[in-house]
Amino acid sequence: MAEPIKDFEAHVAAVKRRESVVRALLDWDEGAACERLLQAADGALHGWALGVKDIIDVAGHPTRCGVEFTPETPATSDAEVVERLKSLGAYVFSKVVTTVFAYFDPGPSTNPWNPAHTTGGSSMGSAAAVAAGFVRLALGSQTVGSIGRPASYCGVVGFKPTYERMPLAGVFPFSPTVDTVGFFTQNVRDLRVASSAYFGETTSDVSTSVDATRVGLIDDMLCEPADEDMLAAVREVGARLTAEGFSVRPASVPSALRAAYDNHLKLITAEAAISHRDLFSVHSADYTPKLRELILSGQKISTAELEECRGRRVEFESEIAALWDEFDVLLTPSAPGAALRGLEITGDPRMNLIASHTRVPALTLPARLNADGLPLGVQLLAPKMADLQLLAAAETIESVIDFHARIPEA
Repeated sequence: MAEPIKDFEAHVAAVKRRESVVRALLDWDEGAACERLLQAADGALHGWALGVKDIIDVAGHPTRCGVEFTPETPATSDAEVVERLKSLGAYVFSKVVTTVFAYFDPGPSTNPWNPAHTTGGSSMGSAAAVAAGFVRLALGSQTVGSIGRPASYCGVVGFKPTYERMPLAGVFPFSPTVDTVGFFTQNVRDLRVASSAYFGETTSDVSTSVDATRVGLIDDMLCEPADEDMLAAVREVGARLTAEGFSVRPASVPSALRAAYDNHLKLITAEAAISHRDLFSVHSADYTPKLRELILSGQKISTAELEECRGRRVEFESEIAALWDEFDVLLTPSAPGAALRGLEITGDPRMNLIASHTRVPALTLPARLNADGLPLGVQLLAPKMADLQLLAAAETIESVIDFHARIPEA
C-alpha cells in the first residue's frame, strides 16, 4: 500500500498547489478520498486515483451535470463504468467539472498551461485534472469532440473507444446513438494498462513494429481547416514517423463524408431533445440559452427525419471503412489550433466530428507547444473494434513524438 499512499499524497499536493486556479474538482474531500483509497479493491488498477465527469453517476454523490436544478439526491449506485474501474482497484478521488449537460456552456475550470485559456469541453474538468496531476485517470465522454479537443488543449492523452465498448448505464445522455465514454491519462502507457484491464483483453499479441503500421496523414477534414500551427504539428509528426521507418502516405476523407457534419448536428439535436424531454418540461426557463435553443430545434425534428439521420450515419460508417484497406491508423488534427483565450468559450469540435459520427476509436496525443507555450495535439483514428491496436500504435508514435513538456510551476 506504500506506493498508492505516496501517489495519493502527490495528488493531494497538486490539488493544494493548483486547484484554486484550475477549478477542476467538485466537492473534493481529502479525508473521504483517502478512505476510498484504503478500501480500494486489489486489481490491475489498485490505488489509481480516478476523476469522474459529473454526468456520470458515483454512489453517494449527486450528478449535477453542471447546473443547479438537477436533483441534489445522491446517486444510489455507480455507473457501470465506475463500478468496473472500482472492481479493478481504482478509487474515486473526486467528481470533476463538466460543461452544462456536456454541451458548450462552460464550467469554471481553467487550462493548467495558462488559466486565461479554455480547457475545451465538454470534459473540461477531466482533462484539466489529469494535466494538473490531480488524478492518474479520468473519465470523460464525447458526442462530437468532448474528449479529443480538451486533451489537445490540455496536453494530455484522450481516448474515445469504439462506440458501445464502454456502457452508458448511469451516464446522463445527450445523444445516445453516438455518446461514448472514454479515458484521459498523462501518457499512453497508463492508458494501455487501464484499457487492457477494463476490456479484459491482452495487448501482448498486438504488433507495435513500425513496418506493421500504415499511417494515412489527413490535413483536410472536409471542413474549415485547422490553423497553420496545428497543420504544421501534424505534418511534423508525419515526417518524424517517416524518418523512423513508418509507412506514411497522404490520405483523404471520402468526399461523401462532407455531409456528415450537417447530419451529425441534426442527429444530436433531435436526440438531445428526447434525452432532455422530462427535465426540460419542468425547467426550460432554467436552461442556458444555447442549450435551450438546441432542444427547441430538436423538438421540431420528426421521428422519420431522425431515423433518416441514423440511417445516413450507418452509410457514412461504410464510407470511412474503405480507408482501412490502405491504412491502419489515420493521423489528423485533434483541434483547430491551441486552446482559445477566454473562459466563456470551449472551442470548436469540428476536427473530431467524423470520428464521433462514424463511431470509430480516436486517440489524441500531445505533439508540441506553440509559440505561446500552449499544447497542440494530433488525433489518431483506427477501424471499429481495433481499440487495442490503436493504443499499441499510439504508444510507439508517442515515443517518436517524444513530448516531455510540463505545465508551468504554480
